[in-house]
Amino acid sequence: MNLPFSLFRLQTLDTQRQKITKRLAQIEAILNADELVKAKLHEKKLAEEDLAVKQSQTNKIASETSEKRLKLELNQVQLFGGKIRNPKELQDLQAESEALKRTIQKLEDAHFQALMEQEEAQKTLTESEQAYQSAVNQKATENSMLAGERGNLTAEMDNLNAQRAALTQTLPAEIVSQYESLLRTKGGKAVAAIVDDGCEACGVELSPRDMQAVRSANTLLRCKTCGRILYKA
Repeated sequence: MNLPFSLFRLQTLDTQRQKITKRLAQIEAILNADELVKAKLHEKKLAEEDLAVKQSQTNKIASETSEKRLKLELNQVQLFGGKIRNPKELQDLQAESEALKRTIQKLEDAHFQALMEQEEAQKTLTESEQAYQSAVNQKATENSMLAGERGNLTAEMDNLNAQRAALTQTLPAEIVSQYESLLRTKGGKAVAAIVDDGCEACGVELSPRDMQAVRSANTLLRCKTCGRILYKA
């Protein structure tokens, strides 16, 4: 059995498993996150509240205008009904009539402005509703694609796990234990290939004697600098 080669194969499998595990975690985070949808929903609620305020203002002005018009009609009846002949009373009614007309004009101007603002608020709400629905649809599409990717990765992980289990059964238990200990303490990389006569992980150059030793099929040589198991292809 070529121990360095077997452990290098095991490292290759574990590196693939680490990448898949990381990607699966990212997918879960994305699937569970809906910040954009929440933000668009918040904007829609604000637009709804703003429209409600604008509608209330418009209705209030319209109601007040109706009251003033009714009061003006009653004033005109008194003013031109012929029942009041006192000049002072008639003069007061005339002054009140003019004041009501001015007030009504101001209210009508305010009502027009309020209607314009209400129309703008309605437009904003419509746009926010469309943006919210778009975000919901986008999230659904994204989730569908990610769910498919997750399924493929899970199947790939199952295959890698099966290969790993079969490989570790061919190795001595103490060797597997050493390897897994290094895997935990060396950032997920227990075996380092030799590249240009140096350790791939830390870059230290190996001596000719170490280069000779690492070619042995039954010898596990550890890097004197980083402590990883060395493998020469």
